Amino acid sequence: MPKKKKQVTITDLAARTGYSIATVSRALNHKGSVGEIARERIDQAVHELGYRLNHDTRPSVSTTIGVLIPNLANPFNSTVLDGISKSAEAHKLSVVLIIASENQTSADYYFDLLKDMNLRGLIALSAFPDNITARKVNQELPVVMCSEYLEQTDISYVGIDDRRAAYQATKYLLSIGRTKLAMVNSTPNHKYAREREAGYKQAIRDANLQCDEHSILHVHDINFSLALSKITNLLEVKKDIDGVFNCSDVFAFATLEAAKRVGKKVPKDLSVIGFDNIFLSTVVSPSLTTVKQPSYEIGYEACEILVEKMTRKNAPDRHEVLDTSLLLRDST
Repeated sequence: MPKKKKQVTITDLAARTGYSIATVSRALNHKGSVGEIARERIDQAVHELGYRLNHDTRPSVSTTIGVLIPNLANPFNSTVLDGISKSAEAHKLSVVLIIASENQTSADYYFDLLKDMNLRGLIALSAFPDNITARKVNQELPVVMCSEYLEQTDISYVGIDDRRAAYQATKYLLSIGRTKLAMVNSTPNHKYAREREAGYKQAIRDANLQCDEHSILHVHDINFSLALSKITNLLEVKKDIDGVFNCSDVFAFATLEAAKRVGKKVPKDLSVIGFDNIFLSTVVSPSLTTVKQPSYEIGYEACEILVEKMTRKNAPDRHEVLDTSLLLRDST
């Protein structure tokens, strides 16, 4: 008996052409935007492989969404993921986490990352390098940027006003008599870091004070140990620092520990403010004054917008900026 010929699938077409399953599917079904070169290559692969499109071979609608995330180390992301998961569960969607390098600048990197995953949509906690790359990915499948987003983008996002939040936190330090300030920040390749630093500097300028650039630290990862070493050294060198604004609660915890190591009492000698309001901010001693981000709501709303983009043809992109608040505790 002759061996039955293996049926050619949409995955085989994707492998032959190098395009994603989503692109191949749109070309076969004449839906969405597919470039002329891509359509020609896919048509050629259909002819060469003998692919037949019918109701049995048509790919089923995916029920999986992807979440691009830079790493699992930042505890802030866990609450955002809780919000995403809750919304996804309500819509009977599965969620897959995808660790994405923040040093990649090519759209091909993301296409390779997402290839053969058969995702229906994508939420990006890890920022795209630029709007051109983001648009290319968004042409492949619906995208919503979450928490970290690009400036002047036309793609949907949910986040906060980082500049305003940092301005208010720094202004509070100044209002309680702290004038020798320092900032512990992430590196400026992150939008949130640039915006928070701008807000910090603006508050100091508005108080008619000089901003000491040497008292602004940049830590390349949200990492307690890395921050602790840098902050300890800063407090030992600049003994007159009396207030520190941190762009994350993790950095603020490191600041509290550094203060102990150099003999400064919090808040008597040093006032400390964090950012995010993760659970541990209420547990540390002294409890941490911090900027509260609505992290759960950010994740939930990002998924709701994605569902709208996936299910409603030509749904408009939405830009949502949620409110923050400064929670006063014992560290100030």
